[in-house]
Amino acid sequence: MSAYIARRLMSAFLVLMAVITLVFILMTQIGDPAAATLGNRANEDTVREFNARYGLDRPLGAQFLGYLGVIACQRPSSPVYDDDPATNGYCGLLQGDFGESFLHNAPVADVILRRLPRTLLLGALALLFELAIGLGFGVFAALRRNRWQDTSIMSTAYLGQSLPSYVTGPIFLSYAAFLFGLFPVGGYGSTPLEHLQHAVLPAFTLAILGASTYARVTRSEMLDALQSDYVRTAKAKGLGRSRVLSHALRNALLPVVTLAGLSLRLLVGGAIITEQIYGWPGMGKLAVESIVNVDAPTVMGVVFFVALAVQLGNLLADLAVAALDPRVRLAG
Repeated sequence: MSAYIARRLMSAFLVLMAVITLVFILMTQIGDPAAATLGNRANEDTVREFNARYGLDRPLGAQFLGYLGVIACQRPSSPVYDDDPATNGYCGLLQGDFGESFLHNAPVADVILRRLPRTLLLGALALLFELAIGLGFGVFAALRRNRWQDTSIMSTAYLGQSLPSYVTGPIFLSYAAFLFGLFPVGGYGSTPLEHLQHAVLPAFTLAILGASTYARVTRSEMLDALQSDYVRTAKAKGLGRSRVLSHALRNALLPVVTLAGLSLRLLVGGAIITEQIYGWPGMGKLAVESIVNVDAPTVMGVVFFVALAVQLGNLLADLAVAALDPRVRLAG
C-alpha cells in the first residue's frame, strides 16, 4: 500500500508540474498584464514600475523558475524579497508563495482562501444532492426493473445528462427564484443561514449531471449484483431482504465511489458557468475574472488547486475501493 501511495504521489507531482508549465505558457500568450491592469493610457514609467514590481521585466524562463521558487526571488512585492543580492531569499511554489494578484493587489493565497470556503460549501452541497438523488433513484430503479418506475427514472436520467448547466441554470433561476420566489435570486448572503439558502439552487443545478450519472451506474451495478451467485446464496440461507440488499449495494458502490472521487474537483474548483449564472463568488468566478484581466498568478493558483484536488480525489477513490473490496490489492 505504501509503495502504491508513493507512486501515485510521484505521478501527481509530475501532472501538477505539467499543468503549471502549460498554464504559464498559455497565460504569457493571451495579453499584456500591465495593459490589462493599468489600462492602455498608462505611461511608460508606470508600466515599467509595474513590470519591475512583479518581476515581469525578466526573461520568461527566469520568470517561470522564479515562480517555482528554484532561483532567487525576483519580485520586490514578495514578503521574502531582500534588496541585498547576497541574502536575497527564494519565493515561489516551493516556499508556499503563489505570487501576488495583479487584479486584487494581494497575495494569491489570500485571494483563493477567501473564495475557497464558498466553493467548498457549494461543492459539498452539490455532492450531497448527487449521491442522495443518484443512489436513491438508482437502487429504486433496479428493484423495479422493466416497470414504469424504472423507465421513468432512466428516461429522466438520460435527460439530465443531456442538459448542460447553462440551460438548466437560467430555467431554475427564472422559475424557482424570479417567478415563485422559492430561493434567492443570486449572490452569497451575509449570514451562515443565508449562505446555505443562496447555495441550494446553484448546488442543485450542479448536481443534475452527477445525479443522473450515479443513477444510471447504480442501477446497472445493482442489477448485476442482484443476479450474482453470492446474492442467490444469501437468499437460499434465508437472510432477510434488507441484509441481502446491503450486500448487493456494497459491491454496487465500487464504481460510484470512483466517480465520487472525481467529483472532488467541484469541492475546490467550483463550476465556472454555474457560478457566473448565479453570481456565486467562488473559485470558478474568480478564474473567469482573472483570465479576463490577464491575472496570471491568480489563474495559475486556481488551476494548481483544482489539479491538486483532482489528483487527491483519484487517490482517495482508489483507497476507498480497496477498503470496500478486499480483493483489490493496490500494492500490486
